[in-house]
Amino acid sequence: MTTVPAARDARMPGESAWPALTASAVKRELFGEDLYFRESWADLTDVAGPDAAVAAGPLALLSFKCDGIAARRAGRTLDYLAEHGFSILGSARFRHNRHSMRELWRYNWHVYATDRLALMTLMHSVTDSVLVIARDDRYDGVVPGSVRLADLKGSADPAARGPEHLRSVLAPPNKIINFVHVADEPADIVREAGIFLDRPARRELFAEVAAASADTATERAYAEVGRLEAEYPATGFELDAALDLAGLRAGPDAGARLRFAASGGERLTWDTLCTLIDPSDPGLGIWDFVRIATEVLDADRPASADLLPPSSGEEWRARRV
Repeated sequence: MTTVPAARDARMPGESAWPALTASAVKRELFGEDLYFRESWADLTDVAGPDAAVAAGPLALLSFKCDGIAARRAGRTLDYLAEHGFSILGSARFRHNRHSMRELWRYNWHVYATDRLALMTLMHSVTDSVLVIARDDRYDGVVPGSVRLADLKGSADPAARGPEHLRSVLAPPNKIINFVHVADEPADIVREAGIFLDRPARRELFAEVAAASADTATERAYAEVGRLEAEYPATGFELDAALDLAGLRAGPDAGARLRFAASGGERLTWDTLCTLIDPSDPGLGIWDFVRIATEVLDADRPASADLLPPSSGEEWRARRV
C-alpha cells in the first residue's frame, strides 16, 4: 500500500507543542484554524525544525506603531529591551494597511466605536515601521519571553501601570497614542509574523533569528530605526500646539469647537471632525490631526472584554504548580 503524505497545511503543533505556545484553550482552538498562524507555523518549522515550539519559548516580538516612530520612541524602546535582559535576534521593516491592522487586533478592536476605527486606519498606516524579535536572556523555562515582555509593557491605561513599565518609560500622551505593540504569547509571535510579513520576508526573519547573532541583529535594528526617523518627520504630540495650529488653519469658530470637545465637552463624530479640520491638510500635519482626534472622538462602545484576554507570567507559573 502506498502511503499518501500529509498535506503541507495540515502540519500543525502536536499535543505536546500547544502547551508551550499558549495557556489559552480558546486561543488554541482559534489559531488551529487561523490562516496566518498555519502559514507562519509551517515556515517556522521548516527553519527551526520539529522543536519549533520549544525554540519559541524564550522569544518575544515587539513592533513599533507609526506614532512610536514619529515620536522618536523606537531607540528608547530598544534600550529598554537590553536593560531588561532581552537580546535582539532579528528585525524586519513593514507597513500596515487597513486589513493587516484589523487582523492583528482582531480580538481587541471589537470594543472600538466606528469613529475610532476610522482613526486607527489613518494613524497605523502613516509610516513604515519595524518589528523586532528578541530573546529573553533571563528565560526560566516556565514563563515565555513574550509573556514576560507583555507584562513589562504595561497597560495602555496610565492608572493601571507602574513607573517601571515600558509604556510609562515612553510617556505616551494618552491611552490611544501608545507607541508599541507586543505579542502576548509564543502562539501570537507565530500568528503575527504571518500578518506582518509575506512568506519570503517571514522565512528570512526566522532564519535570522535561528542564526542567533545578537550583536549583528541589534546593529541592524538600530540602523533601520535610524533610517525610518530620517525618512519621516518627528512630532511632540503636544495637544495645545495642535489645537492652536488647527484654529489658525480652520478659523476661530472651528478652533473653539475643537478646544471645547478636547476639554471634555460634546464629543465629535469622525465626519464632523473632518469637516472642521482636514487630515490631508499639509499645513496642519497628520499627527496634529491625530492628536486632536484622540481627544475629541468617542473611543469605545459597550462590548465584552478582549475576546482573547492576554495571559500573564502569573498564569503561566500557576500551570506548573
